[in-house]
Amino acid sequence: MIDRPLRIGIAVLFSCALNTAGCGPQSGTVLDEAMRAGRTADSLPAADEDYFRDMDRGLSKDPRAVGAALPFLSEADAIAAFVKGRNNWIVWTGGNDRLWDYLANHSFGSLDFLKTLSSHPTQRAKRQNRWYELGLVNEPCFEQATGPNPDRYGLWLDRRIPTPECPPDPFENANRYPGVQIGARGKNIPVGSYYGEASGIVGLRLLPNPDFDQRAQARWDPVRFYEDPTYYQDRDLVRPYRVGMSCAFCHVGPSPINPPADYENPRWENLNSNPGAQYFWWDRIFFWDDRGRERKLPACRRGRSHSQPR
Repeated sequence: MIDRPLRIGIAVLFSCALNTAGCGPQSGTVLDEAMRAGRTADSLPAADEDYFRDMDRGLSKDPRAVGAALPFLSEADAIAAFVKGRNNWIVWTGGNDRLWDYLANHSFGSLDFLKTLSSHPTQRAKRQNRWYELGLVNEPCFEQATGPNPDRYGLWLDRRIPTPECPPDPFENANRYPGVQIGARGKNIPVGSYYGEASGIVGLRLLPNPDFDQRAQARWDPVRFYEDPTYYQDRDLVRPYRVGMSCAFCHVGPSPINPPADYENPRWENLNSNPGAQYFWWDRIFFWDDRGRERKLPACRRGRSHSQPR
């Protein structure tokens, strides 16, 4: 028998479901940052550079094979669709950086992707052992930070290695892919690209935090961010970047037929777009400081994600 308070609660929830106008904003009325800034879908075109052409056995280098897989398109259109689709899969984060930034400030210090991306001495997982400790895929063409980067607000983030084999990330081009100008963007911080910037981990992108205004910038202390819990656990802390997550974070993995010689330092030809995150250490990724937690979360081990068949 359901008691009276529970019946009342169920009735209220059912009423809300029938009449969303009385229980919050209606579907379609909540505007994201791009819409608030007056951007349309046409102003956010898909990137067409074949930057990841060495991935997936170099499939995009073979127009005939791609065309055969998409027989309803011409070879040229098939390649264009394939390239744009893979680019979006790997670098488009769709505005979810707002979610992860919110969780960083409302999860009691548990989740913080800026910490996950860092190689500060206080971090258990750094670039040199990120695959082993977290099961995350290091992005090719980067090296581990050995100190604070003044160009990254003092954060210990991976540094890109400029070589002929490692051209600039085309998706960072803010002239071709201008980001959403809102808040502090375009004032004391760059607007950036709507694809953000490469972070050193495949599937995580760095976007300028529009809440990082002059007041927040004056309060920012990268040393305390890594070393002082009273600072980095402050729910009012504003970080200079928000971290966006693309599909690639949970799907890109080592190629089963051309795996990397060094899993901490793969090349693009060693990676496939969709093997899935069967190597994730879920507790270590979503609890960046997992000291003492492994005994409490014995089930959150390396294993299959939603992308893996059962």
